[in-house]
Amino acid sequence: MAKSKNHTGHNQVYKNHRNGIKKTRRPRKMSMQGMNCKFVRNQAYAKRGMKCTAEEKEERLAAQKEAQKKIEEKKSAARDQRLKELQEEKEAAMLKASKSKK
Repeated sequence: MAKSKNHTGHNQVYKNHRNGIKKTRRPRKMSMQGMNCKFVRNQAYAKRGMKCTAEEKEERLAAQKEAQKKIEEKKSAARDQRLKELQEEKEAAMLKASKSKK
């Protein structure tokens, strides 16, 4: 006659609890496996780029501030130019309206 019993969990719970069921250890560093390799490579380069001395950091900050000032000046100049153009358009529209009324 063929066997009918295929599985039993008879002693398994006892065996598992003999040494205690332990929580898995969390990894210290997240695995990069399965991540976008382009992103991982760029992240590594970015981390290497962050390593620098205090003097280099100061120079970078100074350069950043200088670039920011330049951009702010450019923005304000563009804003002034735009306002000037709008004012001229307004005046031109007013002149046109006044000429058409006469």
